[in-house]
Amino acid sequence: MRERLVAALVGTVLVAVTAMAVVRAYTFAGEIQRQARTGLDRSAAMATVAVDERVASGRTVTADFLDTLADGSVAITYRSPAGEQVTGGATVRPSDEEYAATRALAPGGTLTLVRPSADVHDQISAALLRIVVLALVLVALAVLAGWWLSRQLARPFQELAVVARGLARGRTDVHVPHYSVAEAEAIGTALRDGLARLDGLLDREREFAVSASHELRSPITALRLQVEGLGLHPDLPEDARADADDLLRGLDRLSAAVRDVLDVARIHRATEVPAVEAGSLVADAVRRATPRRARRRVEARVADNVLLRLPADALTDVVTALVTDSLHRGSGSVLVELADRGSHAELVVADEGARRCAPDVLRADAHPAELAPAVAAAAAFGARLVVADEPTHRYRLLLPRSAPDSP
Repeated sequence: MRERLVAALVGTVLVAVTAMAVVRAYTFAGEIQRQARTGLDRSAAMATVAVDERVASGRTVTADFLDTLADGSVAITYRSPAGEQVTGGATVRPSDEEYAATRALAPGGTLTLVRPSADVHDQISAALLRIVVLALVLVALAVLAGWWLSRQLARPFQELAVVARGLARGRTDVHVPHYSVAEAEAIGTALRDGLARLDGLLDREREFAVSASHELRSPITALRLQVEGLGLHPDLPEDARADADDLLRGLDRLSAAVRDVLDVARIHRATEVPAVEAGSLVADAVRRATPRRARRRVEARVADNVLLRLPADALTDVVTALVTDSLHRGSGSVLVELADRGSHAELVVADEGARRCAPDVLRADAHPAELAPAVAAAAAFGARLVVADEPTHRYRLLLPRSAPDSP
């Protein structure tokens, strides 16, 4: 969503800026050409007056005189009444006739001024360059504004996605914040309502288990006592006594069945861990542990469809701690690799620095203090964290298919 927002905003600004730049370019080019022709007409009028005065005073029109009038910006050609031609000023080409002005002189003859078109084109190019630079600045500002706006708009939905993943993993203690964005607040309200209902269902399930344990076991126990008392009655016939014994055995089987069902339900609620896709958890941990400026240093090679019955949040925390340790205490690039070994999965977190401790299984009392929570969490769900016997530092996390004592 964030990329689409940026693309839409930048695309809109790009179209608007391009249209503005084209219009302004034609406007500036026309204005510069008009000013060039106007200036040329003004210069021709002034040069005509100067040449008329010189001819009227009986002096000769020379190339040096024309150079003085041209001031290096135009070319001036004087044609006398006798047909003699004198040229001075800038050098022009035949293609420069677009910017030419010819005036008749009072004593006779003509005076022609030509402005080099290259000067006009240079002015137009300079104006277009300013327009292009302005357009690029506007596009860059649009990209920055779109990036900032997209982050502000996407942040609530990213947080809601984290909440939804926690809910999918069976967590009901997640906190759903409130947002000023109406759509995000609507999703948050729905999640809060769903979590409240789920908590209510779990509470009623626990109450039912307690109630069922009392309501089922107590009558069965009372009935068994009554049958035992009946079987001990001295006047009871032998065939009825045999039926009473059969009834006691049936009540014992019923009591055992009820106890097993309630115990299994209790254990199932307390210890059930759903199967999780370990690859996505590892990828999330790498993104969480790696700052944007250092993300290029981490390479993730994650196998697909590695399903493990482990607590998702605990596994994510362990991987995050290992990647953070390699980034902060190691050197060079960091490799995070998840592989399926059949009976178990293996996660490798390695950097290019020298091995920082002896190769061995890390224990709670023999590891850097920064990794204490990770070692404890890994041990809690039956994983083993090992420092490999390699020249460079390498963590190997051996992950079981299921957590201890799971059904």
